[in-house]
Amino acid sequence: MQPSPSFNAHVYALVRHIPRGKVLSYGRVAELLGVPNGARAVGWALSALKYTRVAEPVPWHRVVNAQGRISIKGAPEAASEQRARLEAEGIVFDERDTLDMSRYLWNPPPPLVAELLRGVQSDIPDPDAP
Repeated sequence: MQPSPSFNAHVYALVRHIPRGKVLSYGRVAELLGVPNGARAVGWALSALKYTRVAEPVPWHRVVNAQGRISIKGAPEAASEQRARLEAEGIVFDERDTLDMSRYLWNPPPPLVAELLRGVQSDIPDPDAP
């Protein structure tokens, strides 16, 4: 299953608002977008950034796995870059290469998420529209 362009746009819109020094997990991004089992699709959307032209930068490095680990597969240079970017924002990794999710997790309230995605919502056709 490949994520749709509108799904990707929602992922990018949300990830753009993760504050410096904070992270979300792939699964949490999916949950906030109303796709509770969509963690893998979030990963695909972020990996598609290297092939996609976007108007504003997307801080992809602020999305980690649910255990607080970097989980980029098959691209060790990208994993090193992600860690370096996170550390430059003040995020500390422990001896197991894990960051403390209770400390660094961004937990936006649902009304804020709705506001952040409001402009993107219009890109998705209403299935009930005639």
